[in-house]
Amino acid sequence: MHTRRAVLAAGGATALASLSGCVGRALGALDLERDYRRDAPVGDVTGAWPTAQHDFANTGYTTDSGPSADASVERIASGDAALATSVALADGRGVLGHSDGDGEDGVYRALDLDSETAPAESDDAWTIDYAHGKSTPTLAGDAMFVSTAEFVAAYDARTGERCWRTTEGGYGTPENAPVLAAETLVDGGSAPVFGRDPETGAEQWCYDAGEAYPGLVARDGVVYTPIGADHEQTGVAALDAATGEERWRREDLPQSGVPLAVGGSHLYYNAHRGNVFALALEDGSTQWQASIPLPENGSPRTAVAGDTVHAQTSRGSLAAFDAADGATKWTLSLDADTFARPPVVAGDTRFVGSDDRLYAVSAASGENLWSTALDARPSGGLSVRGSELYFAGMGRNPGVFRVAD
Repeated sequence: MHTRRAVLAAGGATALASLSGCVGRALGALDLERDYRRDAPVGDVTGAWPTAQHDFANTGYTTDSGPSADASVERIASGDAALATSVALADGRGVLGHSDGDGEDGVYRALDLDSETAPAESDDAWTIDYAHGKSTPTLAGDAMFVSTAEFVAAYDARTGERCWRTTEGGYGTPENAPVLAAETLVDGGSAPVFGRDPETGAEQWCYDAGEAYPGLVARDGVVYTPIGADHEQTGVAALDAATGEERWRREDLPQSGVPLAVGGSHLYYNAHRGNVFALALEDGSTQWQASIPLPENGSPRTAVAGDTVHAQTSRGSLAAFDAADGATKWTLSLDADTFARPPVVAGDTRFVGSDDRLYAVSAASGENLWSTALDARPSGGLSVRGSELYFAGMGRNPGVFRVAD
């Protein structure tokens, strides 16, 4: 944040960006917070799985089918990583980030998934060295956007060349992928929520959300962001994505530490060791609550597929709720640790990655359809492209894996 002296010096200016709660920012000084090299080659967000949990609503749902019971597991790239993001998928390209967990080594890397050679050896493969925490990339045309422990940046996804980078903002967790809404790039977590020009990185607005856990979502030109203090998320605010103007703010919800998800009629807020809350998109009021058996220290994770909200916990408890009223459709308990991975629904199948197996469950009934052994434990989330499923795995045989028929 700029000091009062910096604000006055930048402009004698009367325009402080107070509309969005970030009092004291001088519009004329914003370029001081950005290293600009060239415009990012921004295009449509049309890939098979172009960001964390498939889309900016964080639904974790695709109409693609994913693999069948006949699928085999193949390691397509090596890479020793203690922490990894989901694999973003677009135009035959897979992009992910991984780190050693100690801040000593890490990269963003691109893989040519349709190459006749090994994906990691293709001419279209590249790496960007960055040791610390990082988000799942967001792919938009030929641009790649990331949020890290130190900055938000845009790269050319074809080459890995940096287009611009901020010197503030950013938060490096796999689920904190930047979102695009109303021609604005929005990022938040451990800092104000920022709205930026996606081509240049120039700041357009900021909003004081406290220091809540990251995991904002967007739908129909509205951004929903966690709010709170000291990473103890205690509520939600709805913002106009184009201007950052607050539409509503609710601060009386139980603490949470997982990302939001949004469907056609509700925003889903998952309380720590508690219920899934369905909030009205118009004003944030609670429409229903639903519970799922939780471990001592954990929160449910959700995905949204049409009229069903899918939830799961880190100890293998699964449930499906009616999106209209929260009625339980089915429950299932797997003898598996799923850690913090969110649900993924592909067509009629719900996929669950545990420490050592991939489970396929009927999205409609909860029937356990099939499972297959994994050579490495999924570190990030699962991503689907057609009849293929991708994940980054760690263990004795680490790398990037593809499950395909």
